[in-house]
Amino acid sequence: MAWPFGKHPTLAEYISWARENHGFRAQTGVCPDEYGKSVTFTKISKDGGPSVIVSGESQYGHLFPSTVGYLNRRLGLTYPLTDSPERPPQRKK
Repeated sequence: MAWPFGKHPTLAEYISWARENHGFRAQTGVCPDEYGKSVTFTKISKDGGPSVIVSGESQYGHLFPSTVGYLNRRLGLTYPLTDSPERPPQRKK
């Protein structure tokens, strides 16, 4: 998916980068969905700071650019290797 649009990380790479450079930590677990089927999730957080829960994403599949943008916005980070521009702010009407 990432080629030829830039280097988009796997979830594992993103978590490793956030931990090493910004002090975030990750917890992975399993919980049932509304049908009783097991769903894996990962919580990326910083003590007293922002956090995000990601579910249904493989740790080793490349993230879509929109997912990287979502993680960046929720955690207040900018992953350095993405080439896709962020959506410009919406003007108020």
